[in-house]
Amino acid sequence: MRRFLLGIIIIVLFLTVSLPVQAQSEITIEEMQVKIWPEYDQPSVLVINNIFLSGDVKFPARINFNIPVSAGTPHSVAVRELDGQLYLLDYDMTTSGEWNKLSFTSPYADIWIEYYDSSLDLEKALRNYEFKWVGEYVVKNLLIEVQQPITATNMTFKESMGQARIGSDGFTYFTNEVGEIKANTKITLNLEYTKTDNTLSSSMTVPVQPVTPLTEDTIQGKTSFAQIVPFIIAGVGLAMLVIGVLWYMNKQKEILPKSRQRHVSNKRMPTHQEGDSIFCHRCGRRADSGDVFCRSCGTKLKTEE
Repeated sequence: MRRFLLGIIIIVLFLTVSLPVQAQSEITIEEMQVKIWPEYDQPSVLVINNIFLSGDVKFPARINFNIPVSAGTPHSVAVRELDGQLYLLDYDMTTSGEWNKLSFTSPYADIWIEYYDSSLDLEKALRNYEFKWVGEYVVKNLLIEVQQPITATNMTFKESMGQARIGSDGFTYFTNEVGEIKANTKITLNLEYTKTDNTLSSSMTVPVQPVTPLTEDTIQGKTSFAQIVPFIIAGVGLAMLVIGVLWYMNKQKEILPKSRQRHVSNKRMPTHQEGDSIFCHRCGRRADSGDVFCRSCGTKLKTEE
């Protein structure tokens, strides 16, 4: 009997310890966007990780995320809440080898992690940087974007990063959609560019690309505000008419009883007391006040003098 109870206790303890590990293994990253911006607003590399957890993740979820030791502490660990704003999260950090592991609890799926990597060598004109990351979870779609510093030239990569493109902010970008990666897979990206000064990209004014203006072609098939103005006016007029009719009917209901009361007379019919009545001494008919002769037999009435 004791062995049976001991076995049950061991099983319960095993399940209690293993449940958190099982919950961690169920976490999947639906999409992860990594933005690498060398010499943007600091003389280092700004790395922005925008993580979208899978829809089947149960919240709040405990998340682990690795950043390189050369980054030190992260600039921010945040979550985007329902109002669309980012809110900072509390986190724990432990160091193991070349990684600083961040552990935090997120109530929502949209997570934002920023850090500055100081491993970029700024002493030479030919500058290079190696981005590296390894995660504990499956990532269904990994997207990497690199921003070229504003005064840099000849940016190249060892890995495929596609053709350069000019963003709406005027910066030059390179993008690679890596796709799905398995858990514990190490991702690296080696970049190189030429830059002879230490000017930060954020310190310079970047021309913004103009927004394409609306033309007759772009608005074809769409209803403009001018076209719906007559319908708005008609609707307002109809609403005012209905309100006026309802007000008039309600007013009539209030006045009608008073107008009817005006036709009711306030006069009362004269009454006679029994002791003051006059009767004909011949036929017995009661006479009206002021009568001299009986209205029935014509006999002259006897009145008290």
